[in-house]
Amino acid sequence: MFRSTNYTNAEQISLAQEIAKIGVQATPFTSLLMAKQVEKATSTIYTFREKTLSHDEDISAAEGSETTNFTETARRELNNVLQIFKKGASISGSAQAMNAGQLSAEVEDRLLELKINMEKALINSIKDDGSVSGIRKMAGLIASADATNAVSATGTVTEETIKEVARNLWNQDLAEGNLYALVNADVKEQIDAIYKDRYNYNHVTTNFGVLADSVNTNFGQVNFILSKHTPVDKMVVFNDGYVDLAYLREPHFEPLAKTGDSVKGQVIAESTLKVASPKGVGVVTVATQA
Repeated sequence: MFRSTNYTNAEQISLAQEIAKIGVQATPFTSLLMAKQVEKATSTIYTFREKTLSHDEDISAAEGSETTNFTETARRELNNVLQIFKKGASISGSAQAMNAGQLSAEVEDRLLELKINMEKALINSIKDDGSVSGIRKMAGLIASADATNAVSATGTVTEETIKEVARNLWNQDLAEGNLYALVNADVKEQIDAIYKDRYNYNHVTTNFGVLADSVNTNFGQVNFILSKHTPVDKMVVFNDGYVDLAYLREPHFEPLAKTGDSVKGQVIAESTLKVASPKGVGVVTVATQA
């Protein structure tokens, strides 16, 4: 990773590459976003235009005709809040003397903890600009979903449930992309039971190194990703062409001033979720059967 020697108190050591590689199984959604091109925010509010396609009627043109009609897609202005993630690391002078690499090991552990906190927020966080609490929080994937894509299931997820949410996203006429479904262990068990002894339920390795189960529907292939941070009553389906990560400050290590017989530092990042179109996200809610 890095050495704790030969740096000044003002130096920042980038950990952007390290955080992308660690804890992939524990943070599959965050790892997926980090495997893509991470965008750059320039303020604490990240503003962007909605990504949409025009669906004007196709008009045939005569050979050699002039072009007089031009298409400009009407796009809403959307935004999300940059959230700060921080974990501190400290070791005693004695521990540092016994093992010069101990601080690096501590920082690596804190980096994984920070990534897990990001995973939780990227999925579940409710938007808060910090004007009252002083703590900014992003809108996570669930909070960013379009209500027209919502699907309800009673008791258990069924094959029809999966088809319905896939069809809802397909009906939005979005650009091509991969469909991923974030599920926890309980919902995943329900899905496994549907296809047991019925279909060839394939394991595929995604572009970010996680094994996923995929199911083909008439509305696209749905890749199921197990994340323990997805709520027990939710299945969150999204088109990855519309979901990205943005940094104001990429993950890095900052040494802190030495105030005694210990070495201190912090791992810090400031990031947010970009959902270029809420229509690219759908949530299935599984209600308890009465």
